[in-house]
Parts: sequence; C-alpha cells; structure tokens
Amino acid sequence: MLIMKDINKFIQNHNTLTLATERNHEVFAAALFYVPVDNCKALIFVSNPKSEHIKNLEYNAKCAATIQKNNLDWEKIKGIQIKGKIETAKEKYWDIYLKEFDYISGNETLKKAMEKVQLYKLNIKWARFIDNSKGFGNKNEIEYP
Repeated sequence: MLIMKDINKFIQNHNTLTLATERNHEVFAAALFYVPVDNCKALIFVSNPKSEHIKNLEYNAKCAATIQKNNLDWEKIKGIQIKGKIETAKEKYWDIYLKEFDYISGNETLKKAMEKVQLYKLNIKWARFIDNSKGFGNKNEIEYP
C-alpha cells in the first residue's frame, strides 16, 4: 500500500513529534524525540510521568500528534497527523530507544535526566500524510489495524 509506505518512510526519516493530550477539555502539547517500532505502527518516547501531557493520560489515553519537516514554502510542506493511544512501554523497548539515541550514555546530564523518566508507546490508530509537493492540500489517510 503506497500511503503506508510513504508514512513509514517519513516516520523513519524524522525523530521529533508534537504530542497533544487532553483532560477535562484542557489540552497540552509537548515536543518529544521518538523511535518508530513495530513496523512503524507505534512510536516510543520518554517523558517525565509528572509532566502535564503524561498526567493527562490517567484520564484519557487517546492522543494526537504531528510530525513535520521544517519548511517555509507552502508548496513543499510535508507532514503526518496521527491519532492514537498511549501506554507505558515494555522494558524490551528501552534497548531500542537507547540505541537510537546512543549519545545519552556519554552525557552525564542526560543519564541523570533519564532516571526521572519513563518510556511510553504511542500506538498509531490513524494517520494522515500531507504532501503539498504533489499539489496544494494533497493528503491521504489510513486506519491502522
């Protein structure tokens, strides 16, 4: 399926998402580094469990996220909009995350910061790929199984 291939390639070629969560009609967003897992059907990221975007998950595990390429030219805008559900990631994913961001182990500040975070997994349920290089407003959507 071409759209899934485009989405997977885009996810694999980037590393930062903007995550939005909600609680009692109050929303909060945060930028986070991610690593794709499970054939790009999920993204893992670390965050402090006391952060507002994570505390919101106690009330509602559903989320929205975006991944986009920086661009000032409207005709070249590309990005992905995601809907999904977040859970605490299993221990096996730590190795994948730390391998991707291997510089963490060599930085004392980052190693200390990692003691305060947990690993989370965003299971993608729906995605929309926007690619204005194929025409202004060009978008394709896909539901994940």
